[in-house]
Amino acid sequence: AVVSTQSGHYGRGEHRKSIKHMHQSALQKLVVTAEADCKQQWVQVREMRQKADEILSQKENTARIFENLLRCRADKLKKIRAEEKELSGYQERMNKERAEFERRRAKQRKADKDKIQVFNEMKEDKQKEFERRLEQLKDKQAAMKKNKLAAGKKRVDHRHELHDKKLEEQAAAEAQQHEEEQRRKEQLDKLAATVAVEAPYDPARVHRDTKATTARLKESDYIGKFQLFKVVGYEDSAISGDMRWKVEKALRNAGLMTTDYGRQIMKNIAPPVEPRKDMISTVFKKDNET
Repeated sequence: AVVSTQSGHYGRGEHRKSIKHMHQSALQKLVVTAEADCKQQWVQVREMRQKADEILSQKENTARIFENLLRCRADKLKKIRAEEKELSGYQERMNKERAEFERRRAKQRKADKDKIQVFNEMKEDKQKEFERRLEQLKDKQAAMKKNKLAAGKKRVDHRHELHDKKLEEQAAAEAQQHEEEQRRKEQLDKLAATVAVEAPYDPARVHRDTKATTARLKESDYIGKFQLFKVVGYEDSAISGDMRWKVEKALRNAGLMTTDYGRQIMKNIAPPVEPRKDMISTVFKKDNET
């Protein structure tokens, strides 16, 4: 009976422990679930607050932008009204200036028209005066022409007489000149007959050498055999045998003739015959000494 009682107490204790453990587990699950729900709700609340803040910021930005837009619109409207006012004033001034310009132009046109009319009247008067004077000149020229024709006929007749007389004098002079030429020709023929050469008929004589040609051919035999004048100069052999000429040719072929080296070599070469003292130039002597 005691054992059964102990076993019964033991069974109830285990049952309580299990119930307590189950309560603790359920409580922990509730706590975990509550914490998770709280965290989720906190996240949602924070997101909603962020969204509300963003919406509020957007509204504030929108209100500020709208306020700036209204201010800009008011400024633009004010500026447009000022420009319209200025434009209306400018348009009014332009209309006044245009009206004044049209008035002045009409006045100037009228003045120009009057001047043109006066000029045309003066031109017509001058044209009439010119035509009148032209008629007078024509009449005067006609009268002068008649007078000139009368006087010219006398001059023409006189000129014809002078021309005929001149032709007669020219004919007489030509006849006299022809007679003089004939007389001079006869005198020359007589003189030629007195000095004419009497030579026999010999056509082959034309192809033979004359005495002058024969004499020149004989003289040519002596040309080059005798020296008429003293020749002062150098022979080819003397020039080609000069050492200076040979060195100068070698330097020129080597392209060194225009260099300081070539000029120094040519300066140091002595001539084959020393020149006389009176032939030495003193033009550059001072420069060489310096």
